Amino acid sequence: MKLKVNLYTILKKYGKGKIGADRSVDLPDTTRVSDLLAFLAIPEKMGKIILVNGLPKGKEHGLTEGDEVKILSFIGGG
Repeated sequence: MKLKVNLYTILKKYGKGKIGADRSVDLPDTTRVSDLLAFLAIPEKMGKIILVNGLPKGKEHGLTEGDEVKILSFIGGG
């Protein structure tokens, strides 16, 4: 199944060589958010927000053909 994946800020480096120029990835039909994170090798303990089709979702959420996944990291500052 094809998904659109957008990585932001420091997470962009995890998509290099894995996400196509059109922001797509092709993964098995049974893929969950946690599987996508593992495919991208984003560290488990890195703080992140996951949006699927604009709505916040947990790691066990099942993905479907054509979903758009946005992964953002927490940013601190002062």
